[in-house]
Amino acid sequence: MLTSPYTGYPEREWSAITTQLIDEFPLSSEVIISTVEEAWKDLYSSSFGDFRLQIGRDIFLPAQAIGVILERLIAVRLAHQNSGWRGGQTKSEKDIVCTFNDRYSFEIKTSSSKNSFYGNRSTGYRSDNRLKSRTGYYLIINYKLPKEDNLERKIWKIRFGWIDDQDWVGQNKPTGQQASIASKIAGLKLVTIKSSQ
Repeated sequence: MLTSPYTGYPEREWSAITTQLIDEFPLSSEVIISTVEEAWKDLYSSSFGDFRLQIGRDIFLPAQAIGVILERLIAVRLAHQNSGWRGGQTKSEKDIVCTFNDRYSFEIKTSSSKNSFYGNRSTGYRSDNRLKSRTGYYLIINYKLPKEDNLERKIWKIRFGWIDDQDWVGQNKPTGQQASIASKIAGLKLVTIKSSQ
């Protein structure tokens, strides 16, 4: 279980801690950005079936489905271009696994909101027998999805940083639909590494 690097430090020092965490991360911000952008292109250049249907032109998926595909494309691209990285393969692993130091394994959260992002319904629910730790590095991607009446698509924002398990605020029951992070906490623990807003 990872220990929070913010423990024992006042909030006024958290931004500096976040910067240090990103500086020590084995992948540069440039590599993370290019991996996300190339995976985003892959998403819309792929085609399906004999009629070569394309997402964003012929098929319009909900944000959750786009997030699942984008996460997988990021994992495959990272593994192909950088040794020591792969996609998570079990429920106990993070979305992206660093094989040489699990501290650097990270979660991916995607959202079609310009600024907000959410965990799934169990993220904010505390349980001693939960399989996966939510504490650690996070990659957050906010994007505009193409719709039937507006085909424009873009990545609004890419953020990277560290989120602790206790930062997630869930709904009252584990069957609630989502968990979220307070904007103040997100501002201190995540750095925007790319923005096109």
